[in-house]
Amino acid sequence: MDSSLITILLTVAVRMTGLPAIPESELPSFVPLAPEELERQICPDAGNGCKGIAAYFDVLHYRILYRDTLNLDEPLDHSYLLHEIVHVLQHRQVGNAMYADCWSMLQSEGQAYRVQNSYLRANDQLAYVGDMLRKASCVQ
Repeated sequence: MDSSLITILLTVAVRMTGLPAIPESELPSFVPLAPEELERQICPDAGNGCKGIAAYFDVLHYRILYRDTLNLDEPLDHSYLLHEIVHVLQHRQVGNAMYADCWSMLQSEGQAYRVQNSYLRANDQLAYVGDMLRKASCVQ
């Protein structure tokens, strides 16, 4: 993993979220995995529920898992790492409260997707991520 890319993504995440910065040395490890292994690690019992996932912040083991097929020279592909770095900053700020309930999870994901989409636009990418979040709701 290119440390200069991580430095850039961490700086962008802090600037766009307003969350407190953390030293780069306190970021989790970045672990590339084959797509099938990534899906198995994240959703061992979900069948096809994790198909297509690009990256994931594994809070329990404090690591960011990502597809080893990502082209980290491409803004779209490294935007997935940016998304997960936002989750790291959120977790450092509020801990597991970000997962406390449905509304907290939607807010956490919403912020990460907004940062990711802003980053994509700033890098002249036509992609838009997180569309399924618009359809998500918390039913009681």
